[in-house]
Amino acid sequence: MFRPLLLLLLAAGCKPEPTPPVDTPPVVEDETACDEAEAALGYRACVPRIPDEDTFNGVTIPSASVDQLRVGKYLVPARDDARVPPVFLDVNAFTLHYDFLRTAFPDSYTALTTEEYQDLVLHPDTREFYAGTYSLYLEEDGFYYGFTVWDDPGDATSTVTLEQVTAAWETLQDRFEIGPLAWVPNSPAQQEAAIDWDAPFDIHNPAVIDYEAYNPGEAYGYLRLYTLAELADATEAASFGYQDFVVIDEAPEDLERVVSGIVTGTRQGGLSHLNVRSAARGTPNCYIREPLAELAAWQDHLVHFTCGDEGFEVADATTEDAEAWWTSIRPEPVTICVPNLDERAMPGLLDLPTDTADRRDANVCAYGAKGANLATLYQRIDDEYQLDGFVIPFAYYDDFMRAGTWTVDLGSGAGVYTFAETIAAWHADATFLTDATVRRDRLEALRAAMDEVPVDPALLAELETRILAVFGNDTTMVRFRSSSNAEDGLDFSGAGLYNSDSACLADELDADEVGPSHCDPDKADEETLTDSLQEVWASSWNLAAWEERDWYGIDHERVAMGILCDTRSNAELANIVAFAGNPTADGDDRYLVNAQLGELEVVSAESGVYPEKALLTLEDGVVTQVDRVSSSSEADLVLTDAELAEIGAVLWDIALLYPNDDEVPEGHTLIWDTEWKITSEGQLIIKQIRPFLR
Repeated sequence: MFRPLLLLLLAAGCKPEPTPPVDTPPVVEDETACDEAEAALGYRACVPRIPDEDTFNGVTIPSASVDQLRVGKYLVPARDDARVPPVFLDVNAFTLHYDFLRTAFPDSYTALTTEEYQDLVLHPDTREFYAGTYSLYLEEDGFYYGFTVWDDPGDATSTVTLEQVTAAWETLQDRFEIGPLAWVPNSPAQQEAAIDWDAPFDIHNPAVIDYEAYNPGEAYGYLRLYTLAELADATEAASFGYQDFVVIDEAPEDLERVVSGIVTGTRQGGLSHLNVRSAARGTPNCYIREPLAELAAWQDHLVHFTCGDEGFEVADATTEDAEAWWTSIRPEPVTICVPNLDERAMPGLLDLPTDTADRRDANVCAYGAKGANLATLYQRIDDEYQLDGFVIPFAYYDDFMRAGTWTVDLGSGAGVYTFAETIAAWHADATFLTDATVRRDRLEALRAAMDEVPVDPALLAELETRILAVFGNDTTMVRFRSSSNAEDGLDFSGAGLYNSDSACLADELDADEVGPSHCDPDKADEETLTDSLQEVWASSWNLAAWEERDWYGIDHERVAMGILCDTRSNAELANIVAFAGNPTADGDDRYLVNAQLGELEVVSAESGVYPEKALLTLEDGVVTQVDRVSSSSEADLVLTDAELAEIGAVLWDIALLYPNDDEVPEGHTLIWDTEWKITSEGQLIIKQIRPFLR
């Protein structure tokens, strides 16, 4: 199938009419920021104004859009305490605002996450900047300069107002000296909002075209059709991945998940985050007018899709061709160890042998990386920073998978099969391996079944003995933390893929299911060992975990789940993530500490919730300087200088003492990624460590 491009009728070789000179406003102090960034970087990052066409041409790039000649990006402060003055990015160096902020202004935006960046530019309650593009646009009768102001197209409450666009325009126009700037709405919501505006600037709706290619190319995948609202739910549920070609009625601000290709029903612009990411990944990306109707007949089909320069083509594809193409785009496969299913002891964290590389590797293969790593750490640091705990080996997970049964159709009609038999059959089934919708439904059903199967009473009895021996009573709430052989490694992090859960021995022993928990009266329901074991074991088959492992070529049938059991703290004062180095700036040896108040998440926090950040300079294990990058959204101060100094000193020792048994790839630096907390008693505890490649 082929659809031609509807071309705009434009005179070739035309130049914009010259504009009268504009009086240059007086230079202000904030216009030195770009010079300072250039001096630090050794190349131009931005300019404070566009005084002439040479500057405009120098900091913009040719546009992929058919109604634009050149395009650039800007940032304009939306509040008085913005950390960067008004700037026009040099998009030859930085196509993403996100990269620009982290690289050109590292002291202010070190370790800026994509979620935090979106809060800074998209949402009115948290916006620090107005951000968007400015371009030389083409019309049938000439040219004009226009700018966009970004909001979140998936959130109607974020749609820009006349007041907001006017604030951005006033600052931009003051510094854009080569002609008047018109505003160009970049979403249907913006166009609708502007219908009745009495604006001090011209408003030009974008040209109506049928097709536009941003990153031409071809790909194979299941064609998934979503409205923008449906996309948010599908992303949260990990309903699509690298085997899917995603079609959306309206362009989202970004798409974090790797997909085989993208089609949107609203135009993106060559410098949109969506297109910059797709270009970096080599992902075909194009615009089709009303794509959900245009491509409805192909929904959920395995297709060969081409985003061509002049139009698109779509055709049915074979599984063999698709699998060959998917293999070609994935990274080199990651090998995980064969699980040791003979080990059945539940040793304490100080009892695992960690004195040699072979023993440390053996621990990962029997107990999982999280538990093995923490045991290795605890045996090398002061006990005041430790939690009581022990590890549960893979063997009990394997027992559960081989003994637990459910009724399922594995291809020859419904029958009773073990969970292990089910996993083996599915991984020999091309439909399961290639169709994300089928895979999602099957894995969801499997996890639900695993939550209903009883746990071996002998294991529960053994856990009762261990918990009483390690924690001294049955009313201490413990935490069952996922500890697999497919996480926390040098070549595969797996962060956030699996589940952890709290458990209370007294709840298991009381012979009823009536809450509240005996370990925590604030918990309305019981927190039994059985429920927690089922939760952690079942999370091995979370869809996001499967997708991430598959992208890295990990053998799913080797995956096994152990458990790290340690103390669960209530009413924590702070959660902390600390790196023994700056993870976003190679060569910056300052330690990065992210801290959040109470039990709030530091990573994967809700929108608008962001942590306190500080960079620590150390000399011989002593913190000599604390650079506070940003405050928490929840408190003026989370960690004192004294607490930061203590974390820095301990982390310095960890970086010196913790053994690394794997070869660091060329071009990378190894630093340590650690998680801490401050208990309700004010005790500083380290609860996790993993390697991080910078």
